[in-house]
Amino acid sequence: AFEPSVYLFGGVAEDAMLHGNWVRPHDDVDVLVERADLPRQLENAHTLGFGSFSTRFQPLPATPVVVGSIKRGLNLEISVVDRSPDGSPFFYMVDERDDVVRVELTDGIFGYAPCKLDGIEVRTVSPLAQFQIRAGIAMAGGFGPLRPKDVTAQRALQERFYPDIPIEDLSPVVASGRRPVK
Repeated sequence: AFEPSVYLFGGVAEDAMLHGNWVRPHDDVDVLVERADLPRQLENAHTLGFGSFSTRFQPLPATPVVVGSIKRGLNLEISVVDRSPDGSPFFYMVDERDDVVRVELTDGIFGYAPCKLDGIEVRTVSPLAQFQIRAGIAMAGGFGPLRPKDVTAQRALQERFYPDIPIEDLSPVVASGRRPVK
């Protein structure tokens, strides 16, 4: 019900998109927001009782990509997507040499119809955005290889939503350098 909208991604979003219910326990709840909306989303989280947020990942100074807070055991992580001057979504990542790169996503990340999670309507990023976020993190290499559960989830997303499209055509662009943020 928040405005601007928040969108689930990560494991909880996959449970919603692929199964419609909780399939496994999750360590956190990941949501994705636009950078311009981050201050308002932090206010929204405070109304739910989440206290101070700490920066959990920030590859560039004063440009957090993930902030988080824990309330009664619920770990809420808010991840941020930026927009290039032409409006294309991207996020900053680090590669295996700790250089900053941009993971450039296909537009439409927030255009997926709401789905149900145990009977509750939720907004998730699009299946393609879900696939590209994880693929981009893996392609950059800064966090190491995908975990087995991530490999399984990527396969399930491709099989369900893009069975006839090769993985290389689904993958995002990982670009070196820092271009201006809108």
